[in-house]
Amino acid sequence: MNSALISLASNSPDKQGQMEKAFAELQAMGIVAEASSIYETAPCGNPRHPNYLNAVVRIDTSAEYQALHDTLKAMERAHGRTPQSKLSGEIPLDIDIVVWNGETLRPQDYGREYFQIGLNEIESAVKNQHPHPIVTH
Repeated sequence: MNSALISLASNSPDKQGQMEKAFAELQAMGIVAEASSIYETAPCGNPRHPNYLNAVVRIDTSAEYQALHDTLKAMERAHGRTPQSKLSGEIPLDIDIVVWNGETLRPQDYGREYFQIGLNEIESAVKNQHPHPIVTH
């Protein structure tokens, strides 16, 4: 069994809907082990871009890295993500595998506030043995 920490984000006009739909899709796959709440953060880099909604999800999967990566990128495209999305500053859905089987693959994301907020929620819930419900703040 493989374990991953993934980051989800959206700053589109329907960012709440995008995030809720992405959570539902991940839950339907049966791979969600723990999840943070959905929370808002300021954009990194360009302050003119809209604020993001973010979340962190720990998943357990029998899929290999590349298969999971491909599935998550297909989810992004299904939510309207295009190569032009980053240029326009409006991201319908961004999903990245930040940690895979204990190895940090995206150290820059790992250290950012938008990831640490969700990670801290998950770690706190596990420590207190109370799974955090998927809710919005």
